[in-house]
Amino acid sequence: MPTLGEQNGGLTRNSCDPIQDRGTSINVDIESAVRDLAPRLLRYCLARTCDAALAEEVAQDSLAALVQRWRKSGPPDSAEAFVFAVARRRAGRALFRRRLWVPIEGLIGNGDRAPSPESRAIERIEQKRVLAAVSRLPRIEREALLLVAIGELDTEEAARILGISPSALKMRTHRARRRMAALLEDIRER
Repeated sequence: MPTLGEQNGGLTRNSCDPIQDRGTSINVDIESAVRDLAPRLLRYCLARTCDAALAEEVAQDSLAALVQRWRKSGPPDSAEAFVFAVARRRAGRALFRRRLWVPIEGLIGNGDRAPSPESRAIERIEQKRVLAAVSRLPRIEREALLLVAIGELDTEEAARILGISPSALKMRTHRARRRMAALLEDIRER
């Protein structure tokens, strides 16, 4: 007759130890939350920063903050709202720091990071059009649109992150989509 350890794929488990059971459950919950949130969070960070390396750094820091919070104080009310709020703040800070360093890097000679001809050839024209249109949106509408469209958050979660009512968020995203359509048409005509 197989032992409990053999039935669980070789993992031994003491049913009298609730801390071990709880820890295993928490780790599985954290892993599943991170696995579900990571792709959407990375897309949001990329749209927010327009820099793949910076987006990965912000997304990783945000997910690390979620794991740290989860292990220290238990799961947040909404893992989505928590991680996207952290990413929003960290992306803003990272962009601010980058703007501060640009003049300094230019002075010391590190500012000429022009993309290679190969990487310019790889860039898609459509992506440039969309990013240009997104950057021309008013900040409050851009944030609402990015959280809902790129971050795939539901209305209540995105509204909570922005500190507004769900109806205000719906109005902002509606306006942003209308403006995006007009901006994309304007860019296409040029």
